[in-house]
Amino acid sequence: MGHDVYLAMGAREGEPLLQMRRALLSLERGSVVPIAVSSLWETEPVGIPDGPPVLNAVLRAYTELSPEAVMDLCRRLEDEAGRVRTPPERRTLDLDILLYGDGRIVNEPGLIIPHPRFHRRRFNLAPLAEIAPDLLHPVLGLTIRELLVRCDDPAWVRVRLADWAQLRGVPPSGKISAS
Repeated sequence: MGHDVYLAMGAREGEPLLQMRRALLSLERGSVVPIAVSSLWETEPVGIPDGPPVLNAVLRAYTELSPEAVMDLCRRLEDEAGRVRTPPERRTLDLDILLYGDGRIVNEPGLIIPHPRFHRRRFNLAPLAEIAPDLLHPVLGLTIRELLVRCDDPAWVRVRLADWAQLRGVPPSGKISAS
């Protein structure tokens, strides 16, 4: 039996939109089938000195993979995109599992679901609220919309609707076609 999974996607270095497009297509080939994607959001780099803003989005997908297998796939795709995890980090692609299944809670070394900080990050909450505003946080018992309203993250975010339309012909906040 399959599950919905909500993935945060981010990229900053190199060609961010291209990296995110490749990740989306590779996820689908890896049995994480996109259902909906948020708009593309441009966000202030937090804890990263200087340079361009980060591009962020949230993907809702369907998978029969376990949470561990989804995380392994995400890490492999980050590595293929040239991500460097040791200082100085190189964030060519960042993929995180925000939520998995119908409120699944996982607390294992290297994998915590729900993501332990996403409820405090405007760059995760804004795009997630776009595609799943009434989704409940399984630990906090609040909807994504409620979490976004309560979020005191000072980092700015702004939506860039046009860019995501280039991604496989998907309209902003729209369903991904089966083609």
